[in-house]
Amino acid sequence: MLTDVPTKIVLPAPTIEWAMWANEHVLLTGYILGTFSILTIILQFSLWPIGIYGLILAVFIIIIEYPRSGRIVKKSKPRPLQKYPSILLTKLGPLTRNYFIRFVLYILLSLPCLFLIATITPAISLLIGAGAYGLAALYQEQWKPVEPKTTDDAVPMPTRPPPRAHAYNVSSNP
Repeated sequence: MLTDVPTKIVLPAPTIEWAMWANEHVLLTGYILGTFSILTIILQFSLWPIGIYGLILAVFIIIIEYPRSGRIVKKSKPRPLQKYPSILLTKLGPLTRNYFIRFVLYILLSLPCLFLIATITPAISLLIGAGAYGLAALYQEQWKPVEPKTTDDAVPMPTRPPPRAHAYNVSSNP
């Protein structure tokens, strides 16, 4: 006898931290989008105002993506000068901590860049990074600041030398 019992879909525990991969990918995409947008503006492509939009978007992406998130295994190493944009991200709250918002935001913001040949490659790359953020949101990851080390894991220096056997086994009594 079969009954209709509602089943709950349970995703397996993540073995990959998708947010870490998405952060590195989207940050690199921001640098490339900025470079291609500057070239678009300088060379006066036919749709060069999209280059201005791409440059503003690249600066936004770099500011949002520069701070690394704290990892689950607590072995995060912050980027140089990360604490300044990290303060901004913590002040903005769930708007920047939630990876689903980044997923949707990057998809919507990349659409105008798909219309210009110079910015189409970074736009597609941004869509791939948005997909990685979608996976991070699916596994319920969220951005958290890298916490400084509170304990020193260094082994203290010994206070006395270790015991050693005599070099030639010479007895001290002749």
